[in-house]
Amino acid sequence: MDLFASAWMTRSLGEPVSALHLEQGGGIFAGGWNGQLKHWDAEGELIWTITLPDRITILALHGGNVFATAGLHVVCLEATTGEQRWSHALEGSADSLYVFENHLYAVSSVYDIEHNDFLESAVWNFSFDGTMNWIQRMDERPWTILEHDSKLWIGLGRPKCGFSAVDKKGNLSHNSTDTDSPITCGSTTKSSMLFGHANGVVSNEKGETIFGEQCSIETLYATSEGYIAALEDGTLLYRMVETEVWAQSGNPITTQTGGFMFQDQQTHWSGRWSGTQGEIEVRNLKTGELLTSCQSERCESSASDSTRIALGFEDGQIRVWDCVMFERRMLDGHEVEKKDERKSALQDKLRALRNR
Repeated sequence: MDLFASAWMTRSLGEPVSALHLEQGGGIFAGGWNGQLKHWDAEGELIWTITLPDRITILALHGGNVFATAGLHVVCLEATTGEQRWSHALEGSADSLYVFENHLYAVSSVYDIEHNDFLESAVWNFSFDGTMNWIQRMDERPWTILEHDSKLWIGLGRPKCGFSAVDKKGNLSHNSTDTDSPITCGSTTKSSMLFGHANGVVSNEKGETIFGEQCSIETLYATSEGYIAALEDGTLLYRMVETEVWAQSGNPITTQTGGFMFQDQQTHWSGRWSGTQGEIEVRNLKTGELLTSCQSERCESSASDSTRIALGFEDGQIRVWDCVMFERRMLDGHEVEKKDERKSALQDKLRALRNR
């Protein structure tokens, strides 16, 4: 199957795509490396365009607001019009944000080129009207921010490592992990919280080591039964408890996400990059079977819900797949394949008869 030809919608941002968000009503928001932000509705019609001060890395929606990180700034826009409601410059780069209990939490970090390290980081708390309520500074960089068990958590780098809960007043409750290694990423399900570490260890919400992989973990996707890890060496693997269900090696993984169902099995989508050529791979999440793949531009942005998946590419293209159309095209492709196989077998028989 031609994966790109089966996309339900293709749109252009006009610059490399760095952030995507799928709206519950069917719309899509896309942000770019140079600050371009566009919103399309469920029919694919462009609703509005706005340019923010710098690269957009995170998008979040809540209560009619669009929140975005843009370079040093956290920005709030009116979701239906794109009108800017407020903007706040942080101390250092605006790395991430999260909406939790009717407040906006943002993470910032200051990087020192001379020392090749992060000097100071902070967690910020804003009201939706733009009021800054508090700021909590720390030496460690929070590499991931997660919600679990009705609390907000940050996974930390050196010197302290481990992870901390953040309360409503900005107080941090630190938790150590079995391994003294920086947390690089994290993922949650309804019942669990997992962290990936620079030394390859995966730990849980108790700080216990679940398993140790062979190299640093770039991203994690938690499932109800285990996790899918993208490792620094390009390995993509699915592990349930201590059992490795499947593993696939290749070029470095640039993005990964769980996708919609195909023939009653969840899909998994990932992007790879060789340095000159990209590739998109769609797999059966549980078995690792490659369902389809195609060459592409570099892809670092992905977003998904129960019925759609969106991927953003370095050439500015945004492609959205719909579960119903994807399954129909996949099954049509298999039918064509079967017909071609029968045709090929018949031609072989005819050639054999002529050569008798």
